[in-house]
Amino acid sequence: MADKTTGGLPAAQESAIGGLPGIADLYDDTLIPVEQQGEARHMTGRQWKGYAQAGVQAYVESAKQSAQDAANRADDAKKSAQDAAGSAADAAGSALSAQQYSGKPPVIIDGHWWTWNAAEQRYEDTGEAARGNVMYATFLLDPRTGNLYMYTDSEYAGPQFRLNGADLEVVLSYGG
Repeated sequence: MADKTTGGLPAAQESAIGGLPGIADLYDDTLIPVEQQGEARHMTGRQWKGYAQAGVQAYVESAKQSAQDAANRADDAKKSAQDAAGSAADAAGSALSAQQYSGKPPVIIDGHWWTWNAAEQRYEDTGEAARGNVMYATFLLDPRTGNLYMYTDSEYAGPQFRLNGADLEVVLSYGG
């Protein structure tokens, strides 16, 4: 091979350089001979490290951002999974409750409304009387006496009636 010179350093053949003992580690204060613009110079291990770091810095920042984005997406996925699990538990509870009440409508027993208590697995008396409210007035004319009778429920809130001579009139009340 041809002789190589490095900016005034003594000529060395490539095979001679390869014959030099290697170094175990490159330290910050290690000196390395280099040629720059035709002049012999030296570099330190710290400079090589800085050069290498600068060369990969763009990749490191991109990797950091990608890792942060992935961590954020993982957090979002975890939250979504927790929300889904909560919704599934709520749905299961609602389904169980619906199953408990299915086919168990309110019933009338001894003149009161009874409703199903799923926790106790039995019907319970609500204490409410099971009666219907008459939503209209009914009339009875006694043919023997000619008397006209009006019947309503005690909670009747419809129009009232009155006899005006031979005419039956509807009395409308407007709140005010």
